[in-house]
Amino acid sequence: MIDLTTNGFYASDEVKLTYYETPCPAKPKGIVQIVHGMAEHAQRYHELMNFLFHNHYLAVTHDQRGHGQTGKDAGNLGFFSSGNGWERVVSDVKEISGALKEAYPELPLFITGHSMGSVVTRTTIIDYSELYEGAIIIGTTVGINNLMRKTASIIARREIRKNGETTPSKLLSKLSFGSYNKKFKPNRTEYDWISLSKSNVDAYLSDDLCGFTCSAGFYRDLFYGLDYTTKTSNLKKIPSEFPLLFLAGRDDPVGGMGKEVTQLTQQLKKIGVANVESILYPLMRHEILNEDKRELVYRDILRFLNTHSLSK
Repeated sequence: MIDLTTNGFYASDEVKLTYYETPCPAKPKGIVQIVHGMAEHAQRYHELMNFLFHNHYLAVTHDQRGHGQTGKDAGNLGFFSSGNGWERVVSDVKEISGALKEAYPELPLFITGHSMGSVVTRTTIIDYSELYEGAIIIGTTVGINNLMRKTASIIARREIRKNGETTPSKLLSKLSFGSYNKKFKPNRTEYDWISLSKSNVDAYLSDDLCGFTCSAGFYRDLFYGLDYTTKTSNLKKIPSEFPLLFLAGRDDPVGGMGKEVTQLTQQLKKIGVANVESILYPLMRHEILNEDKRELVYRDILRFLNTHSLSK
């Protein structure tokens, strides 16, 4: 497996983000920027980055605020930022993208995000689609319905007033994820829902930087992001021919067992975003990049990248 270079990337507000990249491959075809999910970290994407490197793509990623080494160093695992956390993590992604465009102006830049990272990615392409040649959205969700989201947001604000925005919220965690494992009874672990692969679930459980309880402030920001990315007025900002690939497990409860991915792609096509493709993988759950048959997912990612890097 190719070694990753680890550096610090300083955001515009001087927060240091831990940043990882592969070497630039011989005859590079493009750059893939990866945005990880909630309660996990960037180094879990090492295998995908290795695959991309060996197929002539420079791969980069970073530990988002409140996650991985970034969150560990700052002492704030599970918390983005005071006040405007969602805008801040989206700005981090955009700023890294800008640095990549400046360093490699001749290479097409793609963005991909998993789970919470897919919602960050969707926000980024709504606001900054001009930076990218395409986006791959993995394990995404439209989130809870509007009424429940408003209720959850009220609970988040109440918990912030009571306990502060950095305090972990077991209540909001249970409301958000408590039902997922019920679909896979009898349960071996509390995280059976993330993967059919027992070894992947066990690796997640044994990782100190995975599975932590996020703060009420984090949930406030996440609910904002979910609301922002499902508004038709925002989706209309995406150019009609912008290439989008949605990938999800057919047994992923985060995406309603595939229903939410279908709902979102239909919504995009209805408003005129025509260059949209979706693939649902049978017998895969939430973390399709870590399932035993992940090479099927890798193959579809590479096909998309090769198609749209050649069109530049």
